[in-house]
Amino acid sequence: MRTPTPLNEATSFSTFNYLKNNVHLKSRYFFAPINAGLATKDGNPTDELISFHEKRSGKGIGINYVGNVSITKDYVTNDSTLFVSNNMYNWEKLTSCIDASGSLAGVQVACYKSAYSLIRKWKNKNNEAYIKFTQEEISSFTNKEIDTLVKQFIDASVQLIKIGFKVIQIHAGHGYFLSTFISKTFNKRTDEYGKDPLLILKRIFEGIRAKVGYSDYWLDLRISVFERSLEENLEQKLIALDDLTKHNSLDMISQVNGLYNLSKKLMYPNRSLGHCFMKDEIAKLAEKYPEILWNLCGNIWDLEAVESERLPANLSFSVGRALLADEYFVEKSLTQRKEEINRCTFCNKCHYYSMGLPHIDCGVNANLF
Repeated sequence: MRTPTPLNEATSFSTFNYLKNNVHLKSRYFFAPINAGLATKDGNPTDELISFHEKRSGKGIGINYVGNVSITKDYVTNDSTLFVSNNMYNWEKLTSCIDASGSLAGVQVACYKSAYSLIRKWKNKNNEAYIKFTQEEISSFTNKEIDTLVKQFIDASVQLIKIGFKVIQIHAGHGYFLSTFISKTFNKRTDEYGKDPLLILKRIFEGIRAKVGYSDYWLDLRISVFERSLEENLEQKLIALDDLTKHNSLDMISQVNGLYNLSKKLMYPNRSLGHCFMKDEIAKLAEKYPEILWNLCGNIWDLEAVESERLPANLSFSVGRALLADEYFVEKSLTQRKEEINRCTFCNKCHYYSMGLPHIDCGVNANLF
């Protein structure tokens, strides 16, 4: 077991240190993975996307994630989505600017493989039809198709490591392919992939480790803890998390909630759910599994309140909307400059696809990128 070394128990971003696999994390606050819609037609980052991430590097931000990078062009969610190919220009410029600013470059590796079109509306009016469709679709995949997808995840992840990313996040949340495949709600297969829905993840993790080992990068898994409601019984999900942590391939698990094609309410939680509403649940998991770095996201807008509590040394936080509204949000929050923060107003322009916009926008930050 490769147990991480928390070098300092203090919670301030200026003194927080976490070392594992030769990767040194200096802040527990991250820029969450976001699909900004700023990709060229051949899947490469535009200069605007590089600027977008450069602005959110350093400044007390430990990991800066590039969001929703498809394993191939075939599985993008829209025409402005990044994807891995044999023509990866501008990528090293992106990772270099993040690294030079003082953050770790992270990337979210994704795959949307479904004939079900992504819904733009906030809520699906026919959830049961979607569930039935997806159950049948997952059951229809041949083992050869699954093996090909596993290989594509492995190859894409290895390629991204080689161009400078230090944190590889496998996206198994929000209703993407891996999210529905590992879910008991959707996976009704009777073969080995049904008897152990996590098998596909384990083979991806094992394949990446077999090619590049364990050193100089982290392997992160993003998973939807609650899928449809915050009232769900988490027994099966906790069993799955227990299994994954014992598999000994992961360095980090990142929590999200919700499924895109059911309802976006949990994916993009509104203000009424309160600040940092998942903290207690994820803190318990961090305490139970100290060898894993746990990452929490959802409505994080008051870091002073977070810092006032004693936190597990392996608990971290992903910030999205607050860092869109103000790229200095973390730094200002923790240096007694709260009154200077440009606050998110929950205008939802950052959900550009659902809003019918060409790319990410923000109602309170005109210089987003």
